Amino acid sequence: MQGKLQQTYKVSRELGNHAYFSGELLLSQMPRLSELIIADDSRIPVTFEFGYNEAQLATLKGGYQADLKVICQRCLEPMVTSINQEFTLLIDATDEDIESCQLDSVYTSEGYLNMVEVIEDELILALPLIMMHEDRNCNSYLQAASESLPVETNNPFAVLQTLKGND
Repeated sequence: MQGKLQQTYKVSRELGNHAYFSGELLLSQMPRLSELIIADDSRIPVTFEFGYNEAQLATLKGGYQADLKVICQRCLEPMVTSINQEFTLLIDATDEDIESCQLDSVYTSEGYLNMVEVIEDELILALPLIMMHEDRNCNSYLQAASESLPVETNNPFAVLQTLKGND
């Protein structure tokens, strides 16, 4: 069964139907992520399905592809970082289940799951810790500054070499 994206889902109903959803979420729906990036009116294509894993534990499997505008920490200019991620999460799992399956868990609120928040959390976790262009020469000021630094030719420890030779 495929349905239109909603913000919240009743997990027990969706698990019973092995529901599959596909659509787009607006970046403007994700305020915490918008604080970390250059927010715009982008749409993020997402897919997810409710089901059970081999251990018969409730799972949420999904994926998304996002091109997010961020600030390069080296040159302080805008850039685009692409994130293409798939995830599998246990639903309302115990600590023992999390440890045995080696998966993270998402928790419902009175049986309902806010998928916008789940996708927002996954996007935040997928962001690079330090966002920089792949080209190391993106900041021309740093390039010019490093070229103008004097090269130290005198070794302050050279005198130790002469002391070592006297033994």
